[in-house]
Amino acid sequence: MRILQAALRAAVGFTAVALLVLPAPAHAQTREVIVATPGFTNNGGLDIITKAFEAETGIKVIVKSGGMEQVMANATDGAADAVFLPADHMDEVTAKGAIKAGTRKRIGRSYQGLAVRKGSRIPDISTKEKFIAALKSANLVLHSRCNGTPGSAGCSRTSYMLSSLFDLPELAGVKHAPSLYGEGGDALARNEGDMAVQNISQILKWDNLVVVGPIPEEFGRYLDAVAAVPAKAKNQSLGEQFIAYATQPGTFPIWHSRGIDPRKGAK
Repeated sequence: MRILQAALRAAVGFTAVALLVLPAPAHAQTREVIVATPGFTNNGGLDIITKAFEAETGIKVIVKSGGMEQVMANATDGAADAVFLPADHMDEVTAKGAIKAGTRKRIGRSYQGLAVRKGSRIPDISTKEKFIAALKSANLVLHSRCNGTPGSAGCSRTSYMLSSLFDLPELAGVKHAPSLYGEGGDALARNEGDMAVQNISQILKWDNLVVVGPIPEEFGRYLDAVAAVPAKAKNQSLGEQFIAYATQPGTFPIWHSRGIDPRKGAK
């Protein structure tokens, strides 16, 4: 318990939280659980939770972080004991019989957000109309580059979600451009524009950027994250234990501090 409490304090400044600490099995130090996750959940708090789980239980966590298709393959072939995916992708592998019944758990809604450089004016984006006005006031809004078919190596799901935002009729006239390399927040950190849209967890890695807030939900620029145990997983009980640890109420501040709201999203 002390390990996760310390992680919470370091991440979000909390001094006390109620946590469920799952009992470590006998000889836990020799055991391993394999977790497959895309970047948006790994950067969204799972990296912190993984370290705390290892320290609390003595069970080693092997993280396979990759693209959506790779994680879906890990779910199908049982190469991981626990998988984290957007809800619709989890639906796909579930329909193929790849997920153990009763193990699916909601992680939360992962938001894309608007960033500005530290010291800049913080615009009000609390409504759809105010968000549009803020973008139209910018000299240049930066976003991820999308080359090729959505979902391909050159155009990840998140990249497409952000670049296609500017195809909406109500955003006509917004001055925008893809990052020359890296994501929109990366380009903003290099001072290539004055605003950027990017996954909130990825904005937070930059000391010179500030998260203005999430893109209003009306635009649908978010991912609903869920976790489950593959039907072919070798260590299903460990997979379930890890998911239970990652979704316990005490982890809420960690997920929330990285732009994921555990109160929302598909189950």
